[in-house]
Amino acid sequence: MKQSYSVKAILRTDKKRKDGLCPIHYRITVDSKTVKLPSSEYEKEINWNKKDSLVKGSRTSQINCLLDSQVSLLKNYLRQQKSIGTILTLDLVKSFYSKTDKNDFSIFYDEFCKSKFKEVSLGTQKHYLLLKKRICQFKPNLKVQDIDLKFVENLDVFLRNKSVISDAGLFNRHKNFKTFIRFAIKKKVLEVNPYDDFKMPRCKQKFGHITLEELKIIKELDLSEFKNKRGYSITIDMFLFSCYTGLRCSDVQGLKWSNIINMQHLSLETQKTKKNVNLPLSKLAKLILMKYKANKTEKVFPFRTNECLNRNLKIIAQMCEIDKVVTFHMARHTFATILANANVNPFHIAQLMTHSNMKQTMTYVNSSVNALGNSVKGINAFN
Repeated sequence: MKQSYSVKAILRTDKKRKDGLCPIHYRITVDSKTVKLPSSEYEKEINWNKKDSLVKGSRTSQINCLLDSQVSLLKNYLRQQKSIGTILTLDLVKSFYSKTDKNDFSIFYDEFCKSKFKEVSLGTQKHYLLLKKRICQFKPNLKVQDIDLKFVENLDVFLRNKSVISDAGLFNRHKNFKTFIRFAIKKKVLEVNPYDDFKMPRCKQKFGHITLEELKIIKELDLSEFKNKRGYSITIDMFLFSCYTGLRCSDVQGLKWSNIINMQHLSLETQKTKKNVNLPLSKLAKLILMKYKANKTEKVFPFRTNECLNRNLKIIAQMCEIDKVVTFHMARHTFATILANANVNPFHIAQLMTHSNMKQTMTYVNSSVNALGNSVKGINAFN
């Protein structure tokens, strides 16, 4: 018996709420008969891509990944049932969909993400989505109850052999997986944490920074003959501003004039940690701000992606004959290292860097050999 079926995510504009949001449903059609099943997700009509059945924007966004995952799950179920000769009916689909199979890794991981993504940044969300992709590559149709020590060990081998991954990347995949497993234990889907007996890979973080001499060279770089001098000038200004304030790339990108208080200090909520921070503005930081004051835009700096900034910085480092792989995040480390070399109180450095743990701050303090030497020289009892 030949049967046809289709599964598609749709926006129910006929069920629009007072706040303008419309529910997203899954429309399943079997032999011209249709049923619409709720996804528990909502979106505004203006943000819906009807052609692709997705929310406008990145296909890797949280909501699009959840929709794509559920559509694939329903399609795979119908395909599997058809292959074993089951007569497909709408009641069959509704029965399958009504069972929230918490033991199915893909379904339960989506539930975990829905909860976790409320408290983490967009960048961190991408790491969790990448983890799901890698696990599904390694073990399709995984059941949560099958996650044990042997599975984690085999996953570790797969990650090392099957993908180009750094030590930091491998560490982060395991760290995120541990977070998921703790969630599964909390929800009583798992009983034992396999990471209790698994040795986590080491992650030797490299806190590269720019020296004061290199900082001066970058600041004074002549861009007059550069083909895209405006673009490179913006990159340099954003990089230097981060060196002078310690702000992360995401916070520099999102910095608004409303965050600048009387041109004396910054007041903002950091995107990564969601902490409120007040930072004093140095003279050099103010000079950079003054260059963009006349633009009369909501945000201080023109939009630049991380990829664009790092690509420009690589070329800028070559032009300045700096023998380092310069990345935007090095600006933040440069800020902390300058403070540490100047013997600034570590607790003040921690506040300026918005560190939640002093161990993070001590990385800069302990690595500053010059500052340690000067501290010893300053003790009369030793001299």
